[in-house]
Amino acid sequence: MESPVDVKGRKWQAADDSVILKSMKDEKEYDYIERNGYLLSMLSAWSQTDEISKEQADKLNAITIKLMDQKRYDDAIKAKERELVILKSLYGETDSTYIKQFAFSAKLYYRNKQSAEAINVIEKAANLYATNVSNNDALYAYYLDNLSLYQLSVNDYVKAAENCRKALTIYEKLGRNDYDLAVILMHMAEASHYIDQTSEAIKYELRALNIIKKICGEHSDEYLDELPYLHKYYTAVNDEKNAKQVEDKIARLNKEKEEGIVDLPEPIIFKSAEECREHNSDAFECIKYYLTHKVSAPQIDQAARYILNWSEASADVTINIGKEMAPLASEKNPAYLVAYIASCSYVCLTEDMKELDEQHFIQAIDILLQFYKPNSQLTGKVDLLENYLKLEEKGKLEKTLRKVFAEEKK
Repeated sequence: MESPVDVKGRKWQAADDSVILKSMKDEKEYDYIERNGYLLSMLSAWSQTDEISKEQADKLNAITIKLMDQKRYDDAIKAKERELVILKSLYGETDSTYIKQFAFSAKLYYRNKQSAEAINVIEKAANLYATNVSNNDALYAYYLDNLSLYQLSVNDYVKAAENCRKALTIYEKLGRNDYDLAVILMHMAEASHYIDQTSEAIKYELRALNIIKKICGEHSDEYLDELPYLHKYYTAVNDEKNAKQVEDKIARLNKEKEEGIVDLPEPIIFKSAEECREHNSDAFECIKYYLTHKVSAPQIDQAARYILNWSEASADVTINIGKEMAPLASEKNPAYLVAYIASCSYVCLTEDMKELDEQHFIQAIDILLQFYKPNSQLTGKVDLLENYLKLEEKGKLEKTLRKVFAEEKK
């Protein structure tokens, strides 16, 4: 996903990023263009006499994204314009394929500080989409929200509020309580504030923050970056009590974040594999925390309990603790048994596999050893893992682990 954009010093996330930005798989194909400095000359040489095909349009789209990531917006606009010529020729301007990329070009103009052009483009794209595709789905809501965002940037607050309210009405009917809804609510709060409806702005902002807290956590950058706007709105209506509470909360959360506190789920007992599956993402967060922190970290026990409870109930991941790994269970400190389970689970969840094959078992042991090295001074040495480190130094670990895997599978 691309970086957030900026409106009046504020970080904004355009709600359509997750829908529009894709096809990054083509990026490697164009690395050679960038390395050899041919990208601009390639664009200059591209003409309407070239073969008109969806493949050519896809290539131009990949180049556009590459240029956009590098903040070369003038060149990105040129690439997108040529892509749009091809798409219009292939599908016409009433087809959703063309409309989506046309709407995306508004984002390029906006990044290039051409807000007026961005407004013209996204407004036309929204109208095309409403007339020819849908006037009540998520993508239409995103277009209206982006229109309001661009209008906010030119201080057209009344129109911004009007379009954002339309976007919010549509999106709420979809029943989604996701980050995109939070983005729309933030925009609605900002627009309401500037049309002297700050009491309403506070309501929208509180809703947005509740969603962000649930999805990202209250120690996340997303949540901490947004809290000052709630403080701003309380101050604007002279609510000094709530403004002070928000100010104190910002200070407390930043201090906790500096101390290493993160937002981990509380351990729970899973009653079924289905319930467990619903919490795979929570387990993954605990796994990442556990494997990237020392055993002295403030939330290491919390993460460990969650991992153990989840791994026992999960039908999505099967961890084999055979004869070779049994010593980890008999250690006085169970840290490395948990780390082994976490390492195997990390690989399984990342690779979308229920049980490790030989190569991924070796990968999991490597992760386990990376956890062990900085922690061994805190826990004391573990014979099994010390032996693995010695084999690793001699270049014999992988061969040994292949034998271990074969024995465990018998």
